[in-house]
Amino acid sequence: MLYYLANSMNLSWDKFFIFISKSSDPTFQVFISVLVFIALYLYNNKLEAICCAFNIGITGFTNLVLKNIIKRPRPNGIQLIEAHGYSFPSGHSSISTAICIVFIYFIIKRIKNKKTGYLISGFVLIYLILVGFSRVYVGDHYPSDVLGGWAIAIIWSYISIAAYNFCIKKGVNKYLDKHFTFRLKIFKNKSKFM
Repeated sequence: MLYYLANSMNLSWDKFFIFISKSSDPTFQVFISVLVFIALYLYNNKLEAICCAFNIGITGFTNLVLKNIIKRPRPNGIQLIEAHGYSFPSGHSSISTAICIVFIYFIIKRIKNKKTGYLISGFVLIYLILVGFSRVYVGDHYPSDVLGGWAIAIIWSYISIAAYNFCIKKGVNKYLDKHFTFRLKIFKNKSKFM
């Protein structure tokens, strides 16, 4: 329906929304998340890394379980991107939202310049809205699939952030830094070779 509406107004949005939709592919997003996890871990932000990994993992798992329980078929009609599996909830929407909500939380928490933090967060929110819109536009989901994906991600993100704050209060971050830190020992014996 969105596809027909946009094209009836002579707006050629196909390439743009295909790009947005492909950028939110769960496989690609999980790959990026693994890189972020490694970076956070190596820079002694282990609890943040665990929070991100838990949130993405549990959101993805919930998404798969619901897809296989509800078994909603995908919309009929034009599909600009070939999609497989069931329709509800939208995996692209849920995984990208799970990543971005925690990302926004840590940006606002860590960046000292709040205006910059809110500006970056605003762009991330716009991206999330575009992802949801793109999944409907390309014909792979109903609007309710996207809303369901967002809802799952918001619920698990809230739980993950609450658990993170609880762990901070209990000093779990200090324990992790003390007992699970490994330092990259590159060039440790550099002097022997010179």
